[in-house]
Amino acid sequence: MTNAFQSFGFGHNDSGIGSRAKKFKGEKNKTYRLGFVWWNGIEKDDFGVNTMSVPEGEDESQLTPQFIGAPRNYHKDLGYIINKGPEYTALLGENPRTVIATIIVSWPLGSKGVPDKDSLFTQMPEVMPWIFSQDKYEKLKKMHSSGYPMHDWDVQADCEDAQFQKFNFLPAKQSIFKEMLKSNNDKGREIAQFVIDRVRTLAPNLGREIGQDLTLDQIREKLGIGGGGPVGNVVSGDQDVDGILGSMLDD
Repeated sequence: MTNAFQSFGFGHNDSGIGSRAKKFKGEKNKTYRLGFVWWNGIEKDDFGVNTMSVPEGEDESQLTPQFIGAPRNYHKDLGYIINKGPEYTALLGENPRTVIATIIVSWPLGSKGVPDKDSLFTQMPEVMPWIFSQDKYEKLKKMHSSGYPMHDWDVQADCEDAQFQKFNFLPAKQSIFKEMLKSNNDKGREIAQFVIDRVRTLAPNLGREIGQDLTLDQIREKLGIGGGGPVGNVVSGDQDVDGILGSMLDD
């Protein structure tokens, strides 16, 4: 069962508190081996290779990784904001764009640009959110429905443009995550469990990776519009406290 709470103390296990997860971003002219790892049931203790297998006689394209999506706006002072209707569009000044989010694993590649035993078994892969546009979703959906289902195949993603995150997608034979789940190798099972644990940590907060879910009043307050002043980094009462402490110490 997913636990959203995390134990920490001052200077102990607190380095990631309040921070966003690292999201997948491609670098120009770099090739990635990506696998979809947010599957229905992964939060359950009995998740395993059978969960990523299609019962005989059923359409394998119906077994699909999970995604979420939402329209959002970017504001230079606030970052990304979830757009929940026309009033948000009017307040933020432009039409929103819908984006898709899921969780992927980026497998380490060997010296020849493909996964090999050394690259896969000497380090843990990166498991992270991937936020992308609807056109990328449609390309991946077409691949999934055209004989390369994502429970059996990975994706080779060649980054052609880092600024606009343009990729050329190709199917990559076998889902490495699924193979790790089937593995009799201790290291393989360790890596599979690492991926599962990371997905369980990331999934409950995936929505906030798309944007902030704010009310209209919260947006107005942060922008200093109408009720409430602008939000800033203010240390309140320093002079008053200094004065009180000074008078006490002078007595």
